[in-house]
Amino acid sequence: MTYTADSALDFVSIARELGTNQGLTLKSGVSNGTELTPAEVRSRMHREGRNFLRRSPLNGATVDQEGLANNYAVEPTLYYAGFPSPEQARQYALQGAIAVLFVTLTLLAAFAVS
Repeated sequence: MTYTADSALDFVSIARELGTNQGLTLKSGVSNGTELTPAEVRSRMHREGRNFLRRSPLNGATVDQEGLANNYAVEPTLYYAGFPSPEQARQYALQGAIAVLFVTLTLLAAFAVS
């Protein structure tokens, strides 16, 4: 299999060929590009064997055509917050009043000590 610069590379077929031709020897200095496989891909090919490039996609991770893993942040599902009920509003007002009282007492204690 030969590859030229003007043709589109099919990385999956290259990976499959690499899996079958582990002992690649170059003849007359002609290269088909398989010796340029990253070390991560070669170790995954050795570790996964026949399951290479056949993994189901994981949540937040993908595998590109060369077999390299790409990890992405998983975005949470969005939802709209509802307006608080009257009882929740009273609870928030009570918590706010307690917080203001606590801050005021802390400031008064600081001024009294200094």
